[in-house]
Amino acid sequence: RPELEETLLAGSDPCGAMAPMKKPAAAVRERSRSAPPPVATEPTPDGPLKGLVALLLGLERRPDRRQRCEEMLKKEVPWLKTEFFSATDGKADTIPDDEVSRTWNTKNNSNYGAYEDVADKDGKIIHTAAEFADPGVDYQFSPGERGCAHSHYRMWKRVAEGDQPMLILEDDVQLIFERTNGEMATGATFTARFELGMHEAIKKKADVLYLGWSGHRDGNFKHMKATRGKKNPIVRKAEYVWTTVAYVLWPEGAKKLLAASKPMNQPVDNFMAWEAREGRLDAYVLLDSGDTDDTWAGGIVTQLDFTGDSDIKKSDGGDQGHDPTEYLAAKAAA
Repeated sequence: RPELEETLLAGSDPCGAMAPMKKPAAAVRERSRSAPPPVATEPTPDGPLKGLVALLLGLERRPDRRQRCEEMLKKEVPWLKTEFFSATDGKADTIPDDEVSRTWNTKNNSNYGAYEDVADKDGKIIHTAAEFADPGVDYQFSPGERGCAHSHYRMWKRVAEGDQPMLILEDDVQLIFERTNGEMATGATFTARFELGMHEAIKKKADVLYLGWSGHRDGNFKHMKATRGKKNPIVRKAEYVWTTVAYVLWPEGAKKLLAASKPMNQPVDNFMAWEAREGRLDAYVLLDSGDTDDTWAGGIVTQLDFTGDSDIKKSDGGDQGHDPTEYLAAKAAA
C-alpha cells in the first residue's frame, strides 16, 4: 500500500522497527472519500479472535502516542483486549548484550535492501555499495534500534510463556486509511479481514502473521520458489518483509525467535525476515481486499505518519536521510 510505504520511508515508527533500509518508492494516492460497505463490527463469538490479547508497545515518555492509539482502538475495535507494554528505552535502559548485540552486519539485508556508496564529509568513499553485500558493513545499533529490538524480544518472552497467540502492536499503528481497493479501512473491515486471516493462519500452523507489511512474499518471491496452483487470496507465505507495526505471534514462533536470538544480531524486522527467509520461522502476510502480486506494501493496517517526530535514527541511514556514517562500527572503534 502506498501509504504504508510512504510512512515507512518517513521514519515514523516509534521504536524503529520498520525497515531501516531502502525499498522501492511508491507514490502516495489521495484518500478515497467513499464509505466501505457495511461489515460485521464484532468477531464471531467462537471464532479465532475470541479472547485475543494485544500488547501495545510504546515508550513511557511518549504518552501522546499511547493516548492516540488507545482511543482509536477503543473506538474501532472495542472487542480487542489491549494491554500497554512499556518499551525498552534504548537511551536510558540497560540492555543485556546476550539478548541484543551492540552491532549488526548489512550482508543479509543487502539481499533485499538497495545500498549505495557511503562517503565522508569530504566526499571520500568509506564503503562501496558492493561492500555492503560482501563482506557486509558493521554498524552499531542506534539507541532506538536497540531499544526496539529488546522490546520485541521481551514481548516474545511473554508470548512464549503462554499457550495462545498474541497480537503485537506498535503505537503508530493506524486502522483508518485508504485501502488498496480504494475504499476506506475501518475497525469493521479490520475485524472481518483479520478473522479470515486467522482462520487461514491456523490451518497453516503459522508462527507469525503480519497484519501490515512491505517486501517479498508469495506472488513476489525473490529467493523462495512459488508453489503451483491457485494462490490463497487471504494469506501468503512471507519470504522477507519489513515492518513490525502489527503481527500475531504464536507461542511456538516466539520460542523459535528466542532460540535464534543469542543474541539478536539485526534490527528486529530484519532479524525476523531473515529467519523466515531461511525457513526457520513459518511466517505469513495477511492480504487486504485489493492487494495483488504487484502490491509492495499491504495488509489491514498502516502506520501513522510521525514525520519529523521519530524517536530513532536509522544506523545505516535508511531512507530517512540520516547520516549513514554516524553509527559505523569502525568509526566508533576508532
